Amino acid sequence: MHYNRPVFSDRERARSYAQVCGIAAALDIVGERWALLVARDLLLGPLRFGDLAEGLPGIGTNTLAARLRHLETVGVVQRRAVPLPERGTVYELTPYGRELEPILLALGRWGTRSMGHLPAGAATRSRWLVTALLAFHEPSREVARPTTWELRLTEGTYTVRAEGAQLAIEAGPAAAADLTVTTDDAHFQALVTRQLSPEAAVATGVVGLEGDPAALALLVDQFAFPVPGEETVG
Repeated sequence: MHYNRPVFSDRERARSYAQVCGIAAALDIVGERWALLVARDLLLGPLRFGDLAEGLPGIGTNTLAARLRHLETVGVVQRRAVPLPERGTVYELTPYGRELEPILLALGRWGTRSMGHLPAGAATRSRWLVTALLAFHEPSREVARPTTWELRLTEGTYTVRAEGAQLAIEAGPAAAADLTVTTDDAHFQALVTRQLSPEAAVATGVVGLEGDPAALALLVDQFAFPVPGEETVG
């Protein structure tokens, strides 16, 4: 068996749980406050430091810098220089870091059951909503042919691709989309959680379409979100 051997600083070794247990070892790597949320925001693609800071309301820049340094040290995140004309530095998940994806999505499905306990005015982001699509994708609902959707939401554009039982999502516009969907986060969430039908969304004008309109219902059908009102425990 191959073990990944992250390099810890003296301070990090002192804070280690020091337990011969995979769960404890995982928490040594991603157990610090904000660490998993940094990884979550990188699931859909690389981000600059400023974009990460803006997308994580409540985190200080010093804390974000510290988490990124730690995640780099342990091999979860890496920096990459972006060539002209975008020139700069972005952070992205390493192959080791990408192994967190099914863990994060499973944690998201589990945590959704307790979202009814969130305080009023809790922050929302388009990126989090789109990440939830990955968590609640239903593989049994295969598409007959490869289909691409471009989602233009409140805070950005995302590309969703389905082929057979597979679904992939990344930040940014599609090179070619079967359907482009333009709406705000609230109406898109209502759409994919089936509180708003595709027909009503189009008829009322809260969702704009460019391309094959039949692909909107196909998009909604790819997901199996909890029934609203039944997700809270406790």
